[in-house]
Amino acid sequence: MQENDPHFDDEIDLRELFNVLWTAKKLIIQITAIFAIGSVVYSLSLNNHYKSESLFLARSASGNQGLSQYSSLAAMAGITLPSSSGEDKAAQMIELIKSRKFVKHLMTFENILPSILAAKSYNNSTQELLFNQKLYESETKTWKNDEIPSYLKAHKSYLGMLSITQDKKTGFIYINIEHISPVFAKDFLELIIRESNELIRKKDMEESKQGLEYLTSELSKTPFVAIKESINGLIEVQLETQMMAQINQDYILVEIEPPFIPEQKSKPTRTYICIGGTILGGILGVFIVLIRHYS
Repeated sequence: MQENDPHFDDEIDLRELFNVLWTAKKLIIQITAIFAIGSVVYSLSLNNHYKSESLFLARSASGNQGLSQYSSLAAMAGITLPSSSGEDKAAQMIELIKSRKFVKHLMTFENILPSILAAKSYNNSTQELLFNQKLYESETKTWKNDEIPSYLKAHKSYLGMLSITQDKKTGFIYINIEHISPVFAKDFLELIIRESNELIRKKDMEESKQGLEYLTSELSKTPFVAIKESINGLIEVQLETQMMAQINQDYILVEIEPPFIPEQKSKPTRTYICIGGTILGGILGVFIVLIRHYS
């Protein structure tokens, strides 16, 4: 009756399994200890990363509202306007910051490319960023074998450092940069914000200048008073755009919380790495013992 009882068979199997593991406990402990020590060594070899954060609100372009106001009158006059009335400036800024073109522009600034691709460690006492001498010679500021990395390679690493999101309800834009140097993280984030604002500002200024030249030319050609009034309204909008571009340094991104030098590291979490490595070693040790026994 005991041999036909399935509960009795399960009890024997569990007891056998426990005896197998208990007999090979030294091997399991050894494998677990190896993984535990290895995870500690690995976690200590990792560089600390620091995250500089900032908060912004996108400024609404008043010129866009003006263009939509006069678009019907401009169409009656045969004037073609750029389709920027419904343009989301915040989305435009976010995509610009993430673009390859923007990274290529950032590479024109000193020490940006080596800090992205060749950073090796950070000296907390001197606040100095140390570079991998196999890739970049910091004293002569030259790349090894004169092989300057392409902006495409820099763009991939740049996206790994960057985090930019927008809250759809409030419109707030959160921008973060993570790097082994807290000073570079803060300085680089400031550079990103300043240059993205400047590029959009120059673009709008150039478009506004071209629009003014075109509208002024059309104003002198038409004899109709109504059309002249609509063109004058459009000229006023373009002048307002130029005025806003001139007086606002934070042209699109209005600063609410500026970038800062972080004091606390963002990663790695060495405790979790050590715990995870130890658990992985224990599980692997159990599997090895069971496979050896049943095979």
